[in-house]
Amino acid sequence: MIITDTRLKHLLSVAEHGHFSLAAESLKISQPSLSKSIQGLEAALGVKLLDRERSGVLLTAFGELVLEHGKNLLHRQLEMQREIKLLANLDIGLARVKLGPYPSIVSGYPAAGRLLAKHPKLRLSLQVQDWRDVFASVLEERADFGVAEMSAWDHDPRFETEDLNPHCVRFFCRPDHPVLNRGATALEELAAYPWVGTRLPKRVSNHFPSGPYSAGHIDTITGDFVPAIELNIPMNLGLFLPGTNVLAFASLALLESELAAGTAVPVPGFTFESRYGFAHLKTRSMSPAARAYMAEIRAVEAEFVQREEYLANHYRALIAPGTA
Repeated sequence: MIITDTRLKHLLSVAEHGHFSLAAESLKISQPSLSKSIQGLEAALGVKLLDRERSGVLLTAFGELVLEHGKNLLHRQLEMQREIKLLANLDIGLARVKLGPYPSIVSGYPAAGRLLAKHPKLRLSLQVQDWRDVFASVLEERADFGVAEMSAWDHDPRFETEDLNPHCVRFFCRPDHPVLNRGATALEELAAYPWVGTRLPKRVSNHFPSGPYSAGHIDTITGDFVPAIELNIPMNLGLFLPGTNVLAFASLALLESELAAGTAVPVPGFTFESRYGFAHLKTRSMSPAARAYMAEIRAVEAEFVQREEYLANHYRALIAPGTA
């Protein structure tokens, strides 16, 4: 059965004009071509759609039924085409994204603001999760893509991945903290004080000495390092420092205001690198909204790297080299 949009449009025109010649003229086709099209539609449906009279043509009961449904079909097709255009132009659309704790505040939230400023009709569903939960959400198709620690995605053929630029993670403390009296500080010395931050993956904790120590503990099941003060999202870390011996680990830009105010200073010595990025299922096509959000995240990440470089140069007298 071949019921094309063209044949439905031809039937609609004939019904509207009540005559083949007038309909053919409005459609800018020959009358024989129009008659052949209607005959093809009747043959496809197996019923007579028009009664042909000297004064013109009238719809049969079948013709009225086909015309009613045909109008709806054509309308829905036009609506579909309109929405496809809106979706492609980011006038509508939804991006469901799961963010790891650290990337959420570095680029996830700032990029979302930029995207909505450009395309205010887009909808975003953003959730911050432990990086293992991000992995599960993407795998179970509860997210279009995830931005999290790359240890989860390595060597898994089900995912398309993209590393974002790493950031140097340093330790910070109050200006009169006793750890600053030791110069460049080794990890063992840092571990003697409580740490505040999010869980660290096994690729980082593998460098840590065997416990026990005040900094936190290693999860025996996952291998994660769990800091003494564990945060779901590493925000307002500077609030933990005044009057305490707590050490916060973060990048320079995340504590920039505290550094400028003099309420926090970097601890010279041991550092490690973040390693997070995008991941989505290879079998799942990315929506225009998801691709646009990823582009904004890349842009924010690039600016963050530049800011980190500037701050590292600005505070170079306080920072001693050292990596995990």
